[in-house]
Amino acid sequence: SPEQAAMAEFYLLDRITLDDGRTNQNPNPAIHPNGEEFDMDNLFRGGDLVTNVTGVLDYNYDLWKIQPTQGADFTSVNPRTATPEDVGGSMKIASFNVLNYFSTIDNSGSICGPSEDMGCRGADTPEEFTRQRDKIFAALAAMDTDIVGLMEIENHINDAAVIDLVDGLNSVVGAGTYDYIDTGFIGSDAIKVALIYKTATVVPIGNFAILDSSVDARFIDTKNRPTLAQTFKEIATGETVTVAVNHLKSKGSDCDDLGDPDLGDGAGNCNLTRKAAAEAMVDWLASDPTGTGTLNTLIIGDLNSYDKEDPIDALLAGSDDLSGTADDYLDLIYTYVGEAAYGYVFDGQVGYLDSAIANKFLFSQVTGTTIWHINADEPDLIDYDMSFKADAQDALYAPDQYRSSDHDPVIIGLNLRTYKLFMPIINN
Repeated sequence: SPEQAAMAEFYLLDRITLDDGRTNQNPNPAIHPNGEEFDMDNLFRGGDLVTNVTGVLDYNYDLWKIQPTQGADFTSVNPRTATPEDVGGSMKIASFNVLNYFSTIDNSGSICGPSEDMGCRGADTPEEFTRQRDKIFAALAAMDTDIVGLMEIENHINDAAVIDLVDGLNSVVGAGTYDYIDTGFIGSDAIKVALIYKTATVVPIGNFAILDSSVDARFIDTKNRPTLAQTFKEIATGETVTVAVNHLKSKGSDCDDLGDPDLGDGAGNCNLTRKAAAEAMVDWLASDPTGTGTLNTLIIGDLNSYDKEDPIDALLAGSDDLSGTADDYLDLIYTYVGEAAYGYVFDGQVGYLDSAIANKFLFSQVTGTTIWHINADEPDLIDYDMSFKADAQDALYAPDQYRSSDHDPVIIGLNLRTYKLFMPIINN
């Protein structure tokens, strides 16, 4: 709308970039806004407060910048948390983008993907992979959830990356704690989605199901990663829920060959492609693809869509295939976290691409939903990647959960219970 366009323009006009007063790339040492050296004991996060900035106002590359001549006053107002906010419930489910977790090292040539002829996307060296693994395991261990939907994990012909992740995680939290849904490779991309689960608390029932172009032509799997659905039974209660994990087409790469370009409306590329996939998804889920008959459905994953965009509206509208309200959906993040919820930062703007969307049968059994801000607010200088950094900057690393990915994990709490239908007693 014109009002939304005006707000977006106002935002761009209302920001000033605080630079570091230097022109060389990746200079060492990195400088904190307070003027001191940036190191693991002198960090900052998105949302922290900088005041009394002093410097030279500069304009280049279409951007106003302040080149500081002295340190500013800095106040930490968005501190780290060691564990996620409690979401309650007897079962917890998480959605986590693991930022190209490839057990195949990226300098190995075009040997990745199920066809083994695609470029790899993960760590460039064994040392980088160790750094990546340690951060991912720290995050998953601290989340301590019963089921995790994973995005951006290597789509290996023998599922090597998923196996490696589960084995590595179990080495931290205890042998046999987690297992994985053995899907093999899914689709044709170099990355896929996956599901891991705690063996002591839940058990998969029925068959896993895959939504791709062969199931519904609206779901274009050369753009979107195929959806994976699996029904789980909570061992303690015997209650069930189907979890559908997704990774739809990104906003950054084009769908011009489908006539679905970036229209300049803020939704980026491929908006209609994602919307069609969402419409196919709700119809597919309404058909009980796992064959278990459960009423409860939870959609999670990186939908590459913000909460007011067409694909999310399509999910919330539910399926037209069945009558009633069981297949209508609700946005759990919006419900529990609110309008200001975010889990991803792009070009200084925040929102959430990773969703948690429950059908109406499940909604009343949800006890809470949160986004754990361990990644989006953290500077990428401290991630596992050692590319384009000076040796001293490579040392700005800790084997903890912070900046384990560029997406924050989403966590949902559930108290599953049985729906009972009562027939009235009629006396004749």
